[in-house]
Amino acid sequence: MPPNISNTNLKVYTEKDLQKEGSSTEKKINDESVTQGERQIVTKTDGWEIRNVKWINLILITSLHLYFIYACFTFDFLKNLKTTAWFLFLYISGGFGVTGGVHRLWTHRAYKAKWPLRVILAVAYSSAGMNDIYQWVRDHRVHHKFVDTDADPHNSKRGFFFSHVGWLFLKKHPEVIRRGRQVDMSDILSDPIAALSVK
Repeated sequence: MPPNISNTNLKVYTEKDLQKEGSSTEKKINDESVTQGERQIVTKTDGWEIRNVKWINLILITSLHLYFIYACFTFDFLKNLKTTAWFLFLYISGGFGVTGGVHRLWTHRAYKAKWPLRVILAVAYSSAGMNDIYQWVRDHRVHHKFVDTDADPHNSKRGFFFSHVGWLFLKKHPEVIRRGRQVDMSDILSDPIAALSVK
Protein backbone atom coordinates (compact mmCIF):
# COMPACT_ATOMS: atom_id res chain seq x y z
CA MET A 1 0.00 0.00 0.00
CA PRO A 2 1.20 3.52 -0.70
CA PRO A 3 2.40 5.48 2.32
CA ASN A 4 -0.05 7.81 4.06
CA ILE A 5 -3.10 6.35 2.33
CA SER A 6 -5.21 6.95 5.43
CA ASN A 7 -3.33 10.01 6.68
CA THR A 8 -3.93 12.79 4.23
CA ASN A 9 -4.53 15.79 6.45
CA LEU A 10 -2.88 19.10 5.89
CA LYS A 11 -1.21 20.75 8.85
CA VAL A 12 0.61 23.99 8.15
CA TYR A 13 3.58 24.85 10.32
CA THR A 14 5.00 28.33 10.82
CA GLU A 15 8.68 29.18 10.58
CA LYS A 16 8.87 29.04 14.41
CA ASP A 17 7.45 25.52 14.39
CA LEU A 18 9.99 24.48 11.78
CA GLN A 19 12.84 25.88 13.85
CA LYS A 20 11.61 23.98 16.92
CA GLU A 21 11.40 20.70 15.03
CA GLY A 22 14.71 21.11 13.23
CA SER A 23 15.70 21.58 9.63
CA SER A 24 14.75 18.02 8.65
CA THR A 25 11.19 19.23 7.99
CA GLU A 26 12.34 21.93 5.59
CA LYS A 27 12.61 21.43 1.86
CA LYS A 28 13.97 23.71 -0.83
CA ILE A 29 11.99 24.22 -3.98
CA ASN A 30 13.94 23.73 -7.15
CA ASP A 31 12.47 26.60 -9.16
CA GLU A 32 13.69 29.77 -10.83
CA SER A 33 11.07 31.94 -9.12
CA VAL A 34 12.34 30.99 -5.66
CA THR A 35 15.12 33.17 -4.37
CA GLN A 36 18.26 31.56 -3.04
CA GLY A 37 17.77 30.41 0.54
CA GLU A 38 13.97 30.72 0.45
CA ARG A 39 12.34 27.77 2.15
CA GLN A 40 9.01 26.13 1.62
CA ILE A 41 6.89 25.18 4.60
CA VAL A 42 6.42 21.42 4.47
CA THR A 43 3.34 19.77 5.93
CA LYS A 44 2.82 16.73 8.10
CA THR A 45 -0.12 14.40 7.71
CA ASP A 46 -2.26 13.37 10.70
CA GLY A 47 -5.64 12.54 9.14
CA TRP A 48 -8.27 14.89 7.78
CA GLU A 49 -9.54 17.77 9.88
CA ILE A 50 -13.21 18.70 9.58
CA ARG A 51 -12.46 22.40 9.07
CA ASN A 52 -10.46 21.65 5.89
CA VAL A 53 -13.18 19.59 4.17
CA LYS A 54 -15.04 21.04 1.18
CA TRP A 55 -18.39 19.51 2.08
CA ILE A 56 -20.20 20.31 -1.15
CA ASN A 57 -17.51 18.52 -3.20
CA LEU A 58 -17.42 15.56 -0.82
CA ILE A 59 -21.20 15.13 -0.86
CA LEU A 60 -21.66 15.61 -4.63
CA ILE A 61 -18.77 13.40 -5.77
CA THR A 62 -19.57 10.65 -3.26
CA SER A 63 -23.29 10.76 -4.13
CA LEU A 64 -22.57 10.57 -7.85
CA HIS A 65 -20.47 7.42 -7.40
CA LEU A 66 -22.95 5.79 -5.02
CA TYR A 67 -25.81 6.57 -7.41
CA PHE A 68 -23.90 5.01 -10.32
CA ILE A 69 -23.20 1.84 -8.29
CA TYR A 70 -26.91 1.68 -7.39
CA ALA A 71 -27.89 2.20 -11.05
CA CYS A 72 -25.62 -0.65 -12.17
CA PHE A 73 -27.77 -3.06 -10.14
CA THR A 74 -31.22 -1.55 -10.63
CA PHE A 75 -31.32 0.16 -14.03
CA ASP A 76 -32.12 -1.94 -17.10
CA PHE A 77 -29.72 -0.49 -19.64
CA LEU A 78 -30.99 -2.70 -22.48
CA LYS A 79 -34.65 -1.71 -22.03
CA ASN A 80 -33.77 1.98 -21.86
CA LEU A 81 -31.48 2.28 -24.87
CA LYS A 82 -32.05 6.02 -25.39
CA THR A 83 -31.12 6.80 -21.80
CA THR A 84 -28.14 4.46 -22.02
CA ALA A 85 -26.99 6.11 -25.26
CA TRP A 86 -27.39 9.58 -23.70
CA PHE A 87 -25.38 8.49 -20.65
CA LEU A 88 -22.60 7.09 -22.84
CA PHE A 89 -22.60 10.24 -25.00
CA LEU A 90 -22.22 12.50 -21.93
CA TYR A 91 -19.54 10.22 -20.48
CA ILE A 92 -17.47 10.20 -23.67
CA SER A 93 -17.96 13.88 -24.51
CA GLY A 94 -17.10 14.93 -20.94
CA GLY A 95 -13.94 12.83 -21.06
CA PHE A 96 -13.02 14.27 -24.45
CA GLY A 97 -13.67 17.80 -23.18
CA VAL A 98 -11.23 17.18 -20.34
CA THR A 99 -8.50 15.31 -22.22
CA GLY A 100 -8.66 16.94 -25.64
CA GLY A 101 -9.90 20.34 -24.55
CA VAL A 102 -8.94 21.69 -21.18
CA HIS A 103 -5.87 19.45 -20.78
CA ARG A 104 -4.21 19.26 -24.21
CA LEU A 105 -5.52 22.44 -25.84
CA TRP A 106 -5.78 25.00 -23.05
CA THR A 107 -3.26 23.75 -20.47
CA HIS A 108 -0.42 22.42 -22.63
CA ARG A 109 -1.16 24.19 -25.93
CA ALA A 110 -0.41 20.90 -27.71
CA TYR A 111 -2.33 21.99 -30.81
CA LYS A 112 -4.20 24.96 -32.26
CA ALA A 113 -7.96 24.94 -32.72
CA LYS A 114 -10.32 27.27 -34.54
CA TRP A 115 -13.27 28.73 -32.65
CA PRO A 116 -15.89 26.08 -33.64
CA LEU A 117 -13.78 23.27 -32.19
CA ARG A 118 -12.99 25.37 -29.08
CA VAL A 119 -16.73 25.90 -28.53
CA ILE A 120 -17.41 22.16 -28.90
CA LEU A 121 -14.58 21.34 -26.47
CA ALA A 122 -15.77 23.93 -23.94
CA VAL A 123 -19.33 22.56 -24.04
CA ALA A 124 -18.03 18.98 -23.81
CA TYR A 125 -15.85 19.95 -20.85
CA SER A 126 -18.80 21.59 -19.10
CA SER A 127 -20.67 18.28 -19.26
CA ALA A 128 -17.92 16.74 -17.09
CA GLY A 129 -19.14 18.83 -14.15
CA MET A 130 -15.76 20.18 -13.07
CA ASN A 131 -14.49 23.67 -12.23
CA ASP A 132 -14.36 26.33 -14.91
CA ILE A 133 -11.65 26.16 -17.58
CA TYR A 134 -9.55 28.89 -15.95
CA GLN A 135 -9.33 27.08 -12.59
CA TRP A 136 -8.62 23.69 -14.16
CA VAL A 137 -5.82 25.07 -16.35
CA ARG A 138 -4.29 27.07 -13.48
CA ASP A 139 -4.26 24.09 -11.11
CA HIS A 140 -2.82 21.77 -13.74
CA ARG A 141 -0.06 24.20 -14.69
CA VAL A 142 0.83 24.58 -11.02
CA HIS A 143 0.83 20.77 -10.72
CA HIS A 144 3.37 20.41 -13.54
CA LYS A 145 5.56 23.25 -12.31
CA PHE A 146 5.72 22.12 -8.66
CA VAL A 147 5.30 18.33 -8.82
CA ASP A 148 5.19 16.63 -5.40
CA THR A 149 5.69 19.79 -3.34
CA ASP A 150 3.16 21.60 -1.16
CA ALA A 151 2.44 23.80 -4.19
CA ASP A 152 1.20 20.74 -6.13
CA PRO A 153 -2.63 20.62 -5.86
CA HIS A 154 -2.57 16.80 -5.92
CA ASN A 155 0.75 16.13 -4.22
CA SER A 156 1.40 12.36 -4.30
CA LYS A 157 3.49 12.62 -1.13
CA ARG A 158 0.21 13.15 0.72
CA GLY A 159 -0.93 9.66 -0.23
CA PHE A 160 -2.57 7.70 -3.01
CA PHE A 161 -6.15 8.64 -2.14
CA PHE A 162 -5.32 12.34 -1.78
CA SER A 163 -3.49 12.51 -5.12
CA HIS A 164 -6.31 10.69 -6.93
CA VAL A 165 -9.46 12.33 -5.57
CA GLY A 166 -8.92 13.48 -1.98
CA TRP A 167 -7.51 16.82 -3.10
CA LEU A 168 -10.97 17.66 -4.44
CA PHE A 169 -12.44 17.16 -0.96
CA LEU A 170 -10.06 19.48 0.91
CA LYS A 171 -9.30 23.19 0.87
CA LYS A 172 -6.15 24.07 -1.04
CA HIS A 173 -2.80 24.31 0.70
CA PRO A 174 -1.76 27.99 1.03
CA GLU A 175 1.26 27.27 -1.17
CA VAL A 176 -1.02 26.06 -4.01
CA ILE A 177 -2.95 29.33 -3.81
CA ARG A 178 0.22 31.43 -3.67
CA ARG A 179 1.85 29.68 -6.64
CA GLY A 180 -1.43 29.66 -8.57
CA ARG A 181 -1.44 33.47 -8.47
CA GLN A 182 2.01 33.49 -10.11
CA VAL A 183 1.12 31.26 -13.08
CA ASP A 184 0.74 33.07 -16.40
CA MET A 185 -2.91 32.75 -17.41
CA SER A 186 -2.98 35.54 -20.01
CA ASP A 187 -3.57 33.07 -22.85
CA ILE A 188 -6.76 31.80 -21.20
CA LEU A 189 -8.03 35.29 -20.43
CA SER A 190 -7.36 36.37 -24.03
CA ASP A 191 -9.30 33.40 -25.44
CA PRO A 192 -12.96 34.56 -25.41
CA ILE A 193 -14.31 31.01 -25.33
CA ALA A 194 -12.17 29.89 -22.39
CA ALA A 195 -12.60 33.23 -20.61
CA LEU A 196 -16.38 32.91 -20.90
CA SER A 197 -16.29 30.20 -18.24
CA VAL A 198 -14.41 32.34 -15.69
CA LYS A 199 -16.59 32.96 -12.65
